[in-house]
Amino acid sequence: MRGIRVWGRLLGLRHAVIEGARIERGGELVVAVRPVWRERDRCGVCRRRCPRYDRGGGRRRWRSLDVGTTMVFVQAHTPRVCCPQHGVVVAAVPWARHGAGHTRAFDEQVAWLATQCSKTAITQLMRIAWRTVGSIITPGLGRYGGTA
Repeated sequence: MRGIRVWGRLLGLRHAVIEGARIERGGELVVAVRPVWRERDRCGVCRRRCPRYDRGGGRRRWRSLDVGTTMVFVQAHTPRVCCPQHGVVVAAVPWARHGAGHTRAFDEQVAWLATQCSKTAITQLMRIAWRTVGSIITPGLGRYGGTA
């Protein structure tokens, strides 16, 4: 297995091409990615393939699961697409839900911890605020065992 593929496996990045990884000044690991060809240019809401509208607002970042004690961020260019149903929206990425600031793996870990741990344990382990936990679990109550 090539070294760059290891990052994809560690971070749970399926349907993505890893372009590179670097350590920033604060000690965070930033992994540059892009969706595979068949996952590009899809509406962020309905995931229908749509024509590209523009290049978007530059590179976006999503918080991912930590690797050991190192915080990890996934970074990618995200163009906007013109969906016939939803209008101009940011294109979908396979590693995160639309509008989320975290990867799916991060969201799922936090949601599971919310069912098993105390508030303090979650915020310290994941290094996030309790308000962030609420924003992760509120839209997905049905997915994680709650009632909507």
